[in-house]
Amino acid sequence: MKTIKLVNGEVRNGYSYNELPEDIQDKILNNWINVDIETMTEESDYYYLAEKMENMGTPWFLGEEIYKHHKNDILEIIEINKYLFNDEGEMLPILYHMIDNKIDHITYGKKDIICTIQ
Repeated sequence: MKTIKLVNGEVRNGYSYNELPEDIQDKILNNWINVDIETMTEESDYYYLAEKMENMGTPWFLGEEIYKHHKNDILEIIEINKYLFNDEGEMLPILYHMIDNKIDHITYGKKDIICTIQ
């Protein structure tokens, strides 16, 4: 668990994907896949699967196919970007501001509140 301290004094807890229980991990993956499906364009990574499912007459299996064939890709994106989640599986709005490949500062939320992560 990471502790996120905002400059306004508020404190949040953030968890990596692997720190969360399996049911919450599944929720994270399902939410991720649903967003990918809802925002899919012809340039999307999974568009070929959408076409395949449509041609087979089974578009409702698209989420399952993405999960089956691309779960590890999604997990790699989550890990590389060091995404943190609350205990309900919602991604925390943390942004790392980089200068010369080093973290200059970290902000939280839509108002870009400066924070530290410990």
